[in-house]
Amino acid sequence: MGMSEGIDKTAVYAAFLEHLEVELAAAVAASRDAAAYATDGEARAESKWDTQGLEASYLAAGQAGQAREWLRAIEAVRSQRDSLVRQADRAGPGALVESAQADETDLYYLVPAAGGQKLRVAGTEVTTLTFQTPLAAALLGKRAGDSYVTGGGAAGKVLFVG
Repeated sequence: MGMSEGIDKTAVYAAFLEHLEVELAAAVAASRDAAAYATDGEARAESKWDTQGLEASYLAAGQAGQAREWLRAIEAVRSQRDSLVRQADRAGPGALVESAQADETDLYYLVPAAGGQKLRVAGTEVTTLTFQTPLAAALLGKRAGDSYVTGGGAAGKVLFVG
């Protein structure tokens, strides 16, 4: 029995959305903290060489940009909910793909945004994978039992698609 058997795709979707919302809340809080610091008296320049205020304002802008990225990811994931929870028999949008490469077996969730996130679902680690990655490109359209080779030359086998 593979790691993917018995995992409910709607639970994976819900865990992913919750993870994105937690990341967004953290980025918003960090952005607020950085913005508050940038306008605080302590960040005011004490000499023409003191760049603390400028650095703080760059940090605030960077944190706000990160928050916008998380928000865009949440919108993409919400708007594609149907395809992200639908059962699949080929690797594509929303598919759960269990893959063996070298001595490792991993479970991936093919998503439109925010790849590389590690989720824990029913005691199993699931990694989100966007289509821009070489691995996702190699997996696309594959079924359980199919072999693949990534652009980098790594060979693997699809064990499960759901």
